[in-house]
Amino acid sequence: MIVECVNCRSYVDATVQGGFERLSDGNGPSSRFSLLSCSRCSSPILVRQTNIGNMAEGDKWDTPQLVFPTTDLRVNPNAPHDIRLAFDEACSCYRAGAFTASAIMCRKTLEGICAAHGVVEGSLARSLRKMHEQNLIDDRLFEWSDLMRTAGNEAAHGVGLSIPPADAKDILEFTNAIMDYLFSFRDRFEEFKKRRNKNSEAKI
Repeated sequence: MIVECVNCRSYVDATVQGGFERLSDGNGPSSRFSLLSCSRCSSPILVRQTNIGNMAEGDKWDTPQLVFPTTDLRVNPNAPHDIRLAFDEACSCYRAGAFTASAIMCRKTLEGICAAHGVVEGSLARSLRKMHEQNLIDDRLFEWSDLMRTAGNEAAHGVGLSIPPADAKDILEFTNAIMDYLFSFRDRFEEFKKRRNKNSEAKI
C-alpha cells in the first residue's frame, strides 16, 4: 500500500501487518483500518479507508487517510483570527486529501499575512516584494513565499493541474514557518536584541 511515512518523509510501499474492518450499520459506509510498517524505516503507520463501492462494483476502498502518527501542524495562536482560520482550512484540506485546495488556501493565508502587516499592493506578487523591501521577510522567506504564490496561482487557475501530496505538504509547512517567523520569532528576536543592547550599555 503506497502511503506517506511521516518519520522518514517518504512515500513508500508499506507492508500490511494487520487490519480491522468495521461493517456498515446502515448509517454510513464500511471502513477498514490497516496497520502498516514503513518499508524504509520500519516505523508503524495506521491508515483508514472508506468503502466507496456499490452493489454493482463490489468493495472499492478510497485513498488511505493517515490516522497515526498525526501530521497536524500547530496554528500559531499569535496570528490574527482570519489568518488562523485560513491556515486551519488549508490543514483540513490536506488531511482530507484535497491537496490542490490546500495549496490554494495557503496562498490565501499569505495574502492575509501581507494585509496584516499593512501591505496590500494589488497583487500578491507585488505585496510580497514590498514585504521584502521593508525587511519584513528576508531573502529566503521571500523565495519560499513567492514560490508558494506561484504554486497557488497554478492550483487556482490550472483546471487540469493537481498539486502532488509531497508538494502540498511542503507548501503547508513553509506557510506555517512564515507565520511563526512573522507572528512570533521576529518580535521575540527584536526583544532579545533590545535586552542585549541594554545589558551591554549597563556594563560600559
